[in-house]
Amino acid sequence: MSTQSQLAWRDALDLKIREEFRAPVISNHALAVALIQLLDKAEYAGRPVRLPRSELDRKTFFSARQALIDRGALLPERGLPNSLLRIPGRKDASPGEVMCAIDPFGHVAFLSAMEFHGLTNRLPKILYFVTFDAVSWRQQALQRMQRELGDLLAVFNDADLPPLQYSNIRRLNGVVIETLRTKDAGYWRHALDGALRVTGVGRTFLDMIKRPELCGGIRHVIEVFEEHALTYLNAIVAEFNTHGGKIDCVRAGYILNERCGIDRAEIDAWVVHASRGGSRKLDAQAEYSPDFSEKWSLSINA
Repeated sequence: MSTQSQLAWRDALDLKIREEFRAPVISNHALAVALIQLLDKAEYAGRPVRLPRSELDRKTFFSARQALIDRGALLPERGLPNSLLRIPGRKDASPGEVMCAIDPFGHVAFLSAMEFHGLTNRLPKILYFVTFDAVSWRQQALQRMQRELGDLLAVFNDADLPPLQYSNIRRLNGVVIETLRTKDAGYWRHALDGALRVTGVGRTFLDMIKRPELCGGIRHVIEVFEEHALTYLNAIVAEFNTHGGKIDCVRAGYILNERCGIDRAEIDAWVVHASRGGSRKLDAQAEYSPDFSEKWSLSINA
């Protein structure tokens, strides 16, 4: 091909971001990965790319980043860390979608997941977001960089390009972000064509029992079970049987059986987990109540 059909490397990066990236935000790391992969291939959309005169380094990367900002291909946004830039055209993205773009390992959960699944009529002003704890997050980040860069990882590191790092986001568009960090953050499914990661409906019901204080309180949880549990019973039973602890099954069994009036053998099977003569409570955080379920050996303190 003639040199006239060549793309300058900054132009090629501009086109790549505009045409391929659908997320509402992009990190310095993701932008650096896109750039190094582009230069390694030296081609975009069937056209050769004219490479930089010198080897890619940190200074060249940030110069390219600023050029994209100057062109309007990327936008700084107040409230976001400097390492994150908005992609034009995605202002309609929800806080949950933005958080999933910022943190590749996190997901929407608890009352926010209940809202997504249509299980609550409450409109939370807090987005509940779950991601890995610091140690697990760094391990996940290293593994992801190895997968996405492959043989280019050494070149990437030698060029001192931005690594994948955790961003602590506390507020987005007026919404408070409540992030819970745990080593056990893998229970989610894709939604909205992959733009959102959220707990599935069965896991959301399990989370209501495990952490009712993050789901509107135990009384609201019971209301949600009464209204929706029968519709999602198969998913609920499967999730509790697979991932529920003994006390989770006892609490859910009581609600399903005695509050929702659901009489099923698979729920009655959870009675085996009841602790006779014990002092278990329906709401772990509330005071003990003498109101007691004999079948489930549970203080009904809600």
